[in-house]
Amino acid sequence: MKKTKRFFALLFACLFCFGSLAACSGGNVPADDTTPSDTTVPVDDSGTESAVTLIYVDSSVTDSGDGSVNSPLKTISEAKEKIREMKNGEGLPEGGVTVMLMSGDYYAAGGIEFTADDSGTEDCPITYMAAEEHGATVTGGITIPAADFISLSDEEKAKLNDETAKDKVLKADLKKYGVTTESLGKMYSKGAVSSSYKGNGFAELFINDERMTVSRYPNVTAEDPNLRTGGTDGEMSFDILAISEFEAQAMAIKDRISNWDLDKLWATGYFYYGWAAATVPVKELKADTLSVTLGHGVNYGIKAVSPFYLFNIFAETDEPGEYYIDSENCILYFYPTEDFENSSVVVSISSQNVFNLGGAEYINFSGLNISATRANGLNINGNHITVDNCRFYDFHDTAIQAEGTHITIQNNEVFNVGADAIVIKGGDIATVSPSHNVVYNNYIHHWGQIGKTSEYAVFASGCGVLISHNEVHDAPHQAILWDGPNHVIEYNEVYNVCLETDDCGALYAGRRFDAYGSAVRYNYIHNIGSGSAVAQGIYLDDGLSGQTVYGNVIADVTGYGIQVGGGRDNIIENNLIINSGKSTIEYDSRARDGMLNGEGDWFYEHTVGMPEHLIQMQAQQEWLDAFPGYGDIIPYTLDYAGDPDNVMLSCNPANSKVRMNIFYFTGNKKERDASIDEDVISMGTVEENHRFLDLEHNQIPGYENGDCTLAEDAEAYKIGFEKLPFDEMGRVTG
Repeated sequence: MKKTKRFFALLFACLFCFGSLAACSGGNVPADDTTPSDTTVPVDDSGTESAVTLIYVDSSVTDSGDGSVNSPLKTISEAKEKIREMKNGEGLPEGGVTVMLMSGDYYAAGGIEFTADDSGTEDCPITYMAAEEHGATVTGGITIPAADFISLSDEEKAKLNDETAKDKVLKADLKKYGVTTESLGKMYSKGAVSSSYKGNGFAELFINDERMTVSRYPNVTAEDPNLRTGGTDGEMSFDILAISEFEAQAMAIKDRISNWDLDKLWATGYFYYGWAAATVPVKELKADTLSVTLGHGVNYGIKAVSPFYLFNIFAETDEPGEYYIDSENCILYFYPTEDFENSSVVVSISSQNVFNLGGAEYINFSGLNISATRANGLNINGNHITVDNCRFYDFHDTAIQAEGTHITIQNNEVFNVGADAIVIKGGDIATVSPSHNVVYNNYIHHWGQIGKTSEYAVFASGCGVLISHNEVHDAPHQAILWDGPNHVIEYNEVYNVCLETDDCGALYAGRRFDAYGSAVRYNYIHNIGSGSAVAQGIYLDDGLSGQTVYGNVIADVTGYGIQVGGGRDNIIENNLIINSGKSTIEYDSRARDGMLNGEGDWFYEHTVGMPEHLIQMQAQQEWLDAFPGYGDIIPYTLDYAGDPDNVMLSCNPANSKVRMNIFYFTGNKKERDASIDEDVISMGTVEENHRFLDLEHNQIPGYENGDCTLAEDAEAYKIGFEKLPFDEMGRVTG
């Protein structure tokens, strides 16, 4: 973790945004000056009048009272109704209303809905707050005492393949807790061609707030496969020669599948591309040929040597932490983890978002635990919402899904999420109207646990979202994604992501002409990718244009430090890259190549398709005002007959700047230079990029301890490299 950070860094960062339209001399619109909201509720314990009106809720009481401290209500919904009564009577009291949730669990099986009728106002906001920080848990899950698990019958034991497991696996009857087959949900979607799982959530098991593993075969991770595809779409087979250590397992499958319930069998993996995971039902498994036939096709098809595994197999419940749910009989089977008898056991039953805000405004959430549903944790469709110091965990889908303006998500912890951690959208792209949305100082980790790919710690879309001072780590795919103009991604620490996938980046955006003015600056990005998972630190993919990448520290990535896939008007300046696995900076001309090579080029369809965004934005006067010179870019279309070397042609990687980037190698990786296409050089500015060796760690003395601050006498400073605020990167603490 980083040292204590200075809060003024955020305020300073919000006041300016580096220009990123190099050729179009106006630069980008200044960053949104939104700063995180202060949601502290002034509670006076002295007996004098408080600044807000308090309503108390306590889930442990037998009967609801009047909402006073000595006579609390029992449910959140009752508090919500009481506030409506206030609004319909004398109106909201001066200073607003705070609903104090006493410590305990608040079961939200059907979700808690807020509409416009539940809104506060600017002067009278409504806050739902834990009386004791993180003492109140609003959940869609049920808790099962560990003592309620019992041993299996002889008939059940006989269905398990592992001899040790027969006396280890336990079961619990979920019907005792009101669970029905319907409430357990279904295992994913049965669509025609799909990798979707959202909205089709199944009940999951969490022990001590950690997601357990649905029984699977084999017991290895997806990135270390022994089940491999072979042949045509929908037909796969074991390749027992591919990895010899699994040969015995592969041969033994002929014996063990007699215990498998093939009607409930599923497969998940990376069937074609390493950045496109899919989960599909299995139609048939043949023991004689060791072949697996999928129930439907998958996006992009199937290729040989693609990692996947099979799951939802009761007979393979053979390792601690594995579980299987018999949905017809509502029985949960579990191979206990260490100290299980003292563990918290939760099964996510609700199929609804824990909180759902549809049109509500001026509502705050503070200090709550929000957990365990088959859907989303918090769904926001409204304005002026603040989520502060809450814990979000154990969701099948997304933790926080937000759309609106003036939404602040700050100081939260988000973890154990099946899909995205935070998705936030707002503002208007066409008119370059900022959202004033802020994602600030959150601790986000272990998301994408079900979806695997295209699930993000933060996905910002629309216009003008600030993503600042977050700490983000541990996921199979990418961390931060943005689209639309004038986003600012700054002072974040991102590490241990892209652990299973390739052709990806910790910070990623791509294929847009309507994302001008976004800035990626002062982020600390390190330990990206893993083994065969080749990943970039920052990836501006497939023609993305108009970006500024400035002052970032990128260390120990398996791929490029920074990769730019053929866009124009990008500034890549004053970045420090340490020990990149491939070229330090790679900037190609793929969009131009598509023009020159025609239909035979892999990027051709994107070269002619991307100007659609450009043409749309050139029709907006607000865009032309915000980005002077944008209107001079010439869209490359099929009927273009002008000069292919015109620097203002949309597909040319022109007017970009790659300048004063510093590359250090400490000896543990092969030295790399930047790899810049000649067209980028001839049509833009590429200069003063330097490589240094630091075998003795004299230039980066704290490198082995995670401190990438350059020494005061570092060679980089002598040639004009600007000092970076390394100690301010990451979460603000203290």
